Amino acid sequence: MRSASTLLPRCSSLAAAACLACGCAAVQAQALSANYTLTAPSLMAEPEVVPVSPLAAWGPVRLSGARSGSGSGLSLEAGENWFARAGLGRSLEGDALSLGGGYRFTSGEALSMTVTRQLGQERLGLAVRYDWRQSYLRLSYDQPLRTPGAVDRLRFSAGVRF
Repeated sequence: MRSASTLLPRCSSLAAAACLACGCAAVQAQALSANYTLTAPSLMAEPEVVPVSPLAAWGPVRLSGARSGSGSGLSLEAGENWFARAGLGRSLEGDALSLGGGYRFTSGEALSMTVTRQLGQERLGLAVRYDWRQSYLRLSYDQPLRTPGAVDRLRFSAGVRF
């Protein structure tokens, strides 16, 4: 039986490869009908309020604030390697609640999943994210709950930190 220290990095590599493959499939699907727009990031585009400025810490529990061009929020995170996170945010599109968790590797990389409920537009979102120190990959799915005619969205994003 393999130990968790050898199995977890392999699982994270597999998850990153799956996200990349799904992202490539989504990009290929978009090639059929060019419908590209550039928009400012919103809270649903980044549902997990990524902790930026720690406000308080009590051992492995941290309260953090985050701010972007379209909103701000608070998140409460508990745990060192395995972690759970709850967030509350407000953007131009409305209020959002998020719950998630993941695993932070000793190398500084992290694999996480977050479920978000956007209250103003009645949307539900799911995001899987793999973070490196200087970059990240993210695959998300948004579903309208009670809006007739609204479409589901599948998004793939990648970014670099400066």
